[in-house]
Amino acid sequence: MMKSSSYDLCVIGAGMAGAMLSAVAARRGQKVLLVEAGPRFDFSQRLNQLKRKQLLGAPLWPWEDQRRDVYVDTSRDELGYVYTLNASRVKGVGGSTLHWGGMAQRLQLSDFETATRYGMGLDWPIGYEDLEPYYAWAEEEIGVSGDFSPADPPRSTPFPMPGFPMKYSEARWEPVAQKLGIRLDTVSHARNSQAYRGRSPCVAYSVCNLCPSGARYSAHFHVEEAERTGNCEVLTETVARRIETDADGRVVAVHASGLHGGEFEIRARHYAITAHAVESARLLLLSDVGNQSGQVGRNLMEHWYVAAGGWHDDRNYPDRIGFTTLETHSFYDGPERRDRGAIKVEFGGRRDPLTAAARRGIWGRKLAELDRAEFGHWLSVGAETEHQPNPDSRVTLDPEQRDQFGDPAPRLHFALTDVDRRTHQRAHEIVSTLLEARGAREIKTTVQYARGHHHMGTCRMSAKPEDGVVDRDCRVHATENLYVVGSSVYPTAGARQPTLTIAALALRLADQLTSPPA
Repeated sequence: MMKSSSYDLCVIGAGMAGAMLSAVAARRGQKVLLVEAGPRFDFSQRLNQLKRKQLLGAPLWPWEDQRRDVYVDTSRDELGYVYTLNASRVKGVGGSTLHWGGMAQRLQLSDFETATRYGMGLDWPIGYEDLEPYYAWAEEEIGVSGDFSPADPPRSTPFPMPGFPMKYSEARWEPVAQKLGIRLDTVSHARNSQAYRGRSPCVAYSVCNLCPSGARYSAHFHVEEAERTGNCEVLTETVARRIETDADGRVVAVHASGLHGGEFEIRARHYAITAHAVESARLLLLSDVGNQSGQVGRNLMEHWYVAAGGWHDDRNYPDRIGFTTLETHSFYDGPERRDRGAIKVEFGGRRDPLTAAARRGIWGRKLAELDRAEFGHWLSVGAETEHQPNPDSRVTLDPEQRDQFGDPAPRLHFALTDVDRRTHQRAHEIVSTLLEARGAREIKTTVQYARGHHHMGTCRMSAKPEDGVVDRDCRVHATENLYVVGSSVYPTAGARQPTLTIAALALRLADQLTSPPA
């Protein structure tokens, strides 16, 4: 139950953005209420979750079934399959960082100004230089391990921890890179290469979506920190359903319902929506707030992965540490980007035939035979690609499907442009060339539109109200005290993992809403 009738800040969504914003505000003496639609998962149960996943085989997804998260997808004609939204999101304290891969990367300088540089997309109303101090702060808060790479944008501080050594299987790409004239880049991770802030260094469980050691960062760490200050309350399993505003565009209350009963009217000086890109847009649409220009829900973006694999005669011993340590940005920028989007290539992958065999229920002696014959021979390369902002790619309210409260479910429709198709075709050529140069045979391109699980856009940041939903400070246009922060405010997607930018944007908003320490 809520302990107060009014708060300095109400934060809706306990993922990366909400946790970071709440922790900083609470440290600075603000009275914070953090509202989360999902439950709180007990970290001490991680090993039990891991055993269930490994021994039972199913459900392979270790988090509880979230059947209340109904949605409708209409993308089959565009993508060739129905988009499985719930395969990639967890409702709970920590949000998607409960299971994320842990790559912590800054966007490139070019990603902030693609319209100016390449004539595509929409320039961000802030530049890299505006966000750089907050990137550095986010890396310190989270704990990021890395070594500076020529592919990285300029930075004012070193990484908090040294990077991880290159995996054996990935180091074998070096001769191929020399042959093809491409540069290999290291990867920065939100996982500890040494003990950091009371958390263990990585001990190579190789199941990073569970990480029983706590070495890989999860936003629930910052939620717990916020609570320890005594200034932050957390309402779990509580769904924000409507935002109430007055005639001047000022939010006067948020109305929420508990999953197991109970109604809440939340009053605060400031309100921040820090939910998933789909749910942030849905809440604004349900409330009829911020949509004067019809931009709420539009420009839904993903990082589509184009992956390929092939048989290699030598064993590569993949995934002994469970995460990627090597990539190349040689295809990210340059003249080609005037015709297609950015492409980042990641070496490694988990598409070994043994994984597929286990999912088909092959165990025991048969699996041991496959292990001896096939383990380590399957070589994979994946290309993370930029998805262009497109007003027809969007989230709307479905006219028929309802959630457990009777509210319209989110209706997703991903749309691709000709630029996106050219990007995917070029990515296919790149990954196939790399595998051929490595000596792989029987090369197969996996699902072209494999899900990157990075949902961006829908509440994009814009200099002009007619072009987006929030301004450069993440305040919803035409409102006084309502903010949206997270990947939903991205004007463009780039082709680097979005989570560190989410954290940086949240810290920037925290500075705007609270007084920095003297």
